[in-house]
Amino acid sequence: MFNQKHLILILYSFLLTNCATSKLTSVRSPAEINTKDIRKVAIGTFEIGQLAIKFKTERNGVWKTHAVLLNEEQRKTIGRSIRSRIINLLTSTPYFKVVFTDEFEKLQNDASLQQLVSIGGYKTKDVDAVISGKLWLEIERTDGVDLSKESLEYFRPPQSRRSLGLNLVVDQVVWWPYKSARGSLALEIKMTRLKPTEVLASTFETRTFAQRIGGRNKESFQKIFKGITNQFTSSKHEEHNSIETSDEVLPSFEQIIADLALSIASNFVRRVSVTEKTVSLPIANSDHPNTKILIEAGAYDLAIEQLQQFTAENPDPNDLYNLGLCFEAIGDYGLAHTTYREAWEADSENLLFTKGLGRIERLRRENPHLKRQLEDR
Repeated sequence: MFNQKHLILILYSFLLTNCATSKLTSVRSPAEINTKDIRKVAIGTFEIGQLAIKFKTERNGVWKTHAVLLNEEQRKTIGRSIRSRIINLLTSTPYFKVVFTDEFEKLQNDASLQQLVSIGGYKTKDVDAVISGKLWLEIERTDGVDLSKESLEYFRPPQSRRSLGLNLVVDQVVWWPYKSARGSLALEIKMTRLKPTEVLASTFETRTFAQRIGGRNKESFQKIFKGITNQFTSSKHEEHNSIETSDEVLPSFEQIIADLALSIASNFVRRVSVTEKTVSLPIANSDHPNTKILIEAGAYDLAIEQLQQFTAENPDPNDLYNLGLCFEAIGDYGLAHTTYREAWEADSENLLFTKGLGRIERLRRENPHLKRQLEDR
């Protein structure tokens, strides 16, 4: 008997077969630098080369700059914050094991670390390499105003002047308060092998950040016009939004530093480690919706069997693409490349097929390096 349960199943199947779908899968990328013999890594110190934090304020047209002075413990906290970002990234890779020891972190700077490693004076054993670094940081917060002079002409003069037919012109200097934050972080990161002593990888990158809330916007003239005309037409005063009542919030110093450091650290980790990320692979629309459901469920063998039958009788490019997607998912990059190319040759203007072919060509190039790097791990 047809009931509500059957109706729900039919609607669910309809949505699956008619909406654009995709398959989430994990993809590993090889390291740019050969670190095959590095398995256990310790994280050393991240010293501060330069630290400049300023707060600028404007009051009555006068700007003042206040230096934010940090004590030694606060400076070390910044270095430890960046160090923790490196640790989090490394522990999330399938490649390195992080050895938690504070011997290398307690060193004053990178020079003392390099000296300790060169003479073999460290006590921590069973560590293949140490990652350390140095940072230069500038951050500035601003609390100020934008000034603008607005000339506004109104065709509704005050009651006392209306009989004269005069217009009212108002020259008004408007203060638009704003707050902003900007910063730049230069970060040097090194990976030093312990035995034999060698700097395997070194990078120096810079990131910048800027955000602003408030200030004059393109609707400023209209806001003034509305505000003054309301005074002429009504005795009620409306409350206007300001920075203080806005939902927008500038990030803290700590958040700015963390975001900048994470971007640079991610690039370094990709250089020295096999990394893994989850990607969304789009599934092509097909006249055989059941194959899409099988792909989404991860039943690749069944989907391959059906798609091979369909494409043997009618090589539809959408089915060919989905067949290549199945071969890619099970790691058969050769057959995936063949079927992706057949789909692309049948419809070279289809961006989905072009991306699939480009993706599998990159994976085929990287796969030999990936296999070598993962040997015996």
